[in-house]
Amino acid sequence: MSIDVSRALLEQQRNLALDEPHGEIRAFSPSVVPAPMQTVSYARRVLASSGLLRGEHVEEAVRVRMQRQHLLRAAEHPRTYVVTESALRRMIGEVEVMAEQRVLLLALSELAHVTLRVLPEQQKRPVVWSCGFTITENATTVEGIPFPIALPIKETRHYLAHFQDLFHAARPYEL
Repeated sequence: MSIDVSRALLEQQRNLALDEPHGEIRAFSPSVVPAPMQTVSYARRVLASSGLLRGEHVEEAVRVRMQRQHLLRAAEHPRTYVVTESALRRMIGEVEVMAEQRVLLLALSELAHVTLRVLPEQQKRPVVWSCGFTITENATTVEGIPFPIALPIKETRHYLAHFQDLFHAARPYEL
């Protein structure tokens, strides 16, 4: 029995959207802009570039990400994101795509319940992370290839401590 990776990734995106409105979320993203903060053009390029999503699954995954962004805007609980400076400098598409993405990041970072911090490239990092992770009330999820890995709740304390270190080493987002 083989796994249809494209369908499985799309289902994973849908499940993330279901979790989005519940409680506080903290996320670290070392390589790309956090998914709920991506523009349509940026998300399309990120999702298509993996080669894991095919055809209509790319467009459906983009729609799900935009749903997650809508939930981010409407959320009542804090959303805290730390992204690396190199993730913001990485060209995902044309200059116009990146300019649009930067404007959206600024708008989202101005929402009262959203905090976006940038970990500078030259900053000595408290810990080196090659993959991102998200901490919610119920779980910690680490980005994996091709699927995210959900960790037992007991691991959350470890990730919370690392997130706090990354948060304090980062600076507020500016355009």
